[in-house]
Amino acid sequence: MSNDGLRVVIADDHMVVRQGIRTVLEEVPGLRVVAEAGDGAEALRLIAQHKPDVAVLDVTMPEKTGLEVAQELRESGSEIGILILSMHDEPEYVLQAVRAGADGYVLKDVAPAELRKAILAVAQGKEYFAERVTHQLSVGLRSEVESEQKKTRVGSLTGREVEVLVRIANGQTNREIGEELGISPRTVETHRERVMAKLRVRTVAGLTRLVVEHGLGAE
Repeated sequence: MSNDGLRVVIADDHMVVRQGIRTVLEEVPGLRVVAEAGDGAEALRLIAQHKPDVAVLDVTMPEKTGLEVAQELRESGSEIGILILSMHDEPEYVLQAVRAGADGYVLKDVAPAELRKAILAVAQGKEYFAERVTHQLSVGLRSEVESEQKKTRVGSLTGREVEVLVRIANGQTNREIGEELGISPRTVETHRERVMAKLRVRTVAGLTRLVVEHGLGAE
């Protein structure tokens, strides 16, 4: 933290929002908003110029998004506290913010006291994610883990099992698949059972979803 107190740069493409944030933050003794940016490119320029302790970044801005600004700051080696302030609470936004190097993420409908608390936290090198956002982050991470597990299970299939899987998803019968691949319907059924066991899927609809998700039927 600077000798003249906690210095903050605000970046949001709506002036009214920036003014509201400034009003809320400047109630904190020793905190000073040193600059305001209306887009991501300007935010980077002002951060380089003023060297603040914390940057409050909106997710969606012209020129560069808040996530792009955060990523560029981290790639440059900056240790500035980065707080994403957003109207989006979907898991993918929160995950992207974490990957970009944000220290915190709060929603625009957050209470003034919580916004001030978040600013002070990231200024001290801590992380701060609003309770609602934490839940969404958990949902997003769980979804990612499940997706990776599916990829691993799909990767365990043999070439022949993939051939059978794709044809099952296309609605072909065991006899049709056997004739096309030159194997018996009984062998096709064996492959079908192995595929379902490996993928932990027991319905044709579930198998079809996996084929689509992983592009297995694509040329």
